[in-house]
Amino acid sequence: MPPSAPSPSEGDRPEPTAQAEQVTAATAQVPQAAIEELTDGLDGDSGEAGNIEPAEPQPRSETFLRERLGLNPLGWTLAPAVRLRGWVVTAVVTVVAALTRLISLSHPHSLMFDEIYYVKDAYALWHNGYESTWKDGADALFAKGDFSALTTDPSYIVHPQLGKWLIGLGMEIFGADSSFGWRFMPAVAGILTVALLARLTLRLTHSPALAGVAGLLLAVDGVGITESRIGLLDVFIGLFGLLTVYCLVRDREWFRSRLAAGLDGTLPGAWAPLPLLRPWLLAAGLNAGLTCSIKWSGAYLLAAVGILVVVWDLTALRRLEARSWLADGILHRGGLDFLHLVPVAFAVYVAGWWSWFTHAGAYKHGWAEQMRQAGTPVRSWLPDSLNDLLEYHLSMYRFHVSLDSTHPYMSKPIGWLVQWRPTSFYWRGTEEMTGAGCGSDQCVQAVTSIGNIAVWWSAVVALAFCLVVLAWRRRDWRMWAALIGYVGLYLPWFLYGDRTIFTFYTVAFVPFVVLVLTLALGVMTGWLRPVPGSPLALAQEGALAEGRIGPERPAPRGWLATQVGFGMRPTRRGLPEAWTGVPVWRTRTEGVWLVGAVVVAALVCAVLWWPIWTGQTVSYSFWRMHMWLGSWI
Repeated sequence: MPPSAPSPSEGDRPEPTAQAEQVTAATAQVPQAAIEELTDGLDGDSGEAGNIEPAEPQPRSETFLRERLGLNPLGWTLAPAVRLRGWVVTAVVTVVAALTRLISLSHPHSLMFDEIYYVKDAYALWHNGYESTWKDGADALFAKGDFSALTTDPSYIVHPQLGKWLIGLGMEIFGADSSFGWRFMPAVAGILTVALLARLTLRLTHSPALAGVAGLLLAVDGVGITESRIGLLDVFIGLFGLLTVYCLVRDREWFRSRLAAGLDGTLPGAWAPLPLLRPWLLAAGLNAGLTCSIKWSGAYLLAAVGILVVVWDLTALRRLEARSWLADGILHRGGLDFLHLVPVAFAVYVAGWWSWFTHAGAYKHGWAEQMRQAGTPVRSWLPDSLNDLLEYHLSMYRFHVSLDSTHPYMSKPIGWLVQWRPTSFYWRGTEEMTGAGCGSDQCVQAVTSIGNIAVWWSAVVALAFCLVVLAWRRRDWRMWAALIGYVGLYLPWFLYGDRTIFTFYTVAFVPFVVLVLTLALGVMTGWLRPVPGSPLALAQEGALAEGRIGPERPAPRGWLATQVGFGMRPTRRGLPEAWTGVPVWRTRTEGVWLVGAVVVAALVCAVLWWPIWTGQTVSYSFWRMHMWLGSWI
């Protein structure tokens, strides 16, 4: 009989029976009462512990193995009511994201900031097949719908082509003379990123409420809004980078489920099954390749994801006591993980240069042949086309590592998490705005990528909390689904402290900033269930069986919360389980108040900074009031 079975109020999770099935492999994790019950049964009639015969290893069931791997029990599915509400909150936050990104998207009708490069390059790609040079005065002509300044001479460009193809697609749909058109695809990418974050959060937490919080906070964030409303590349990194991590999470679940099924009925020390094809990991490699095809910074995310998936594979094999788990995990699975990720990403990246390969007028196209005709062939073992592309990439690399020109809005990554030096994308001063009718004789228009302060500053505290509580103390793997965004898309910038870099690069990992904040709020509210089979989950199951927690009892809390005075009364009213993913009695009232405070503060900030994010006409004093830090000016 299971030593500790959850009550029916635990929802649709089946009773855990794994501990009784395999004593020798799980004794260390079974509550003490269960250990005593099982050992009493082994003592027989002698009453002397010294006469106990060691238990023979027993075949392990798939249910037991799934619990060891932190998976939900066999046959578990998300309740239909929870699934429905998950889609409801996804739809709501997607609509909010669409409103904040599409309203007045065409303003200002001029090329702002680096649109002078990427938008014109996008137009050249769609019309010449390669990035081309423009004559002087092209920026003003382009905004008027005059594209006569485009030449057929190749232009030296230092970023891959995919992002510019996407920007150009919007111009093909709405017209190249439409500022709405050249910003449409970045806006779509921003909207899809919000929807995807909601889905990823639901998969990690099984809580529609937390999924809605994550999507809403991203939908009203200033970094996400401003960069979805300008024809730049980095918002595409955010979308494809998040897709990569989403596929990685799906692969973890898929791979561990196959391990549990393949080892069903085996003893410890059996060889683990080796699936040769992992479709979700293959999809992660594809999306990592798309990320790299926007900017090279995606390569760091690819490396981080590759290391994480190998570590996850190794820990899975070790927990199942698979034969030669270390060598098998590194040599066999590590090799297969590499093949699923790196060659796939590389092939996608090279394919993204298809137009460069097919147009002889592109920059560096024909370089190898020219070198051979000059009598100085270089890397003659390579086909000319690949030799040309490699030489192009070497020149791009030299440009990137030596880029040290100053810019008034350049910033160091140490200040990015607190939005120390946001980027000003657009500014029209008082002299240009005379008589604009802002209620003052000094009117301005500004587009500044200041992140939503309620989100970013709360997320700094949440990051510290999650590192200590989730990553270190609880060893909760879900935290790494958020941290990998920091590792792959934020930390590498510290290697380039001398380069000209900007805070607006944070749009690539802002979904993970919001995810960390959401996980912290999930702990505070009690809506983030412990990982199945974890020590915390087993301890709570034991406490539930003993009646120390449950309906009409205070929700489980840590030592600090109880010392402060929380949890003196049981929670009797609150959001139903279909919204939170947990029974009402598990909800912590103080956590719900904290979620409400963060969400309300974020909405207030969004309303106050909306004119500054979208270039609305405001008085100079209004703008100055919103520049809380001198470094924002």
